[in-house]
Amino acid sequence: YGESPFEYALGESGGSLQLAVMNGQIRWPSGPNPPYPEQLHQFVVWMLQPQVAVRPWVDDIIIHVDKLISKFSS
Repeated sequence: YGESPFEYALGESGGSLQLAVMNGQIRWPSGPNPPYPEQLHQFVVWMLQPQVAVRPWVDDIIIHVDKLISKFSS
């Protein structure tokens, strides 16, 4: 998309990139034909959880990436 999923906060009145990151406030550009599948958005949100205990381990990420590659490479 050309920017992080947090940069929307910079364009809002009183917006703060730091607060958006700390609170896990992620927004994706909207449009009729998004260039990336919803599963990829969900994957990024999963990895960027504000609470450390909820974030996936690297082994979980590798497994999930393998599944995404298998699903979308055909």
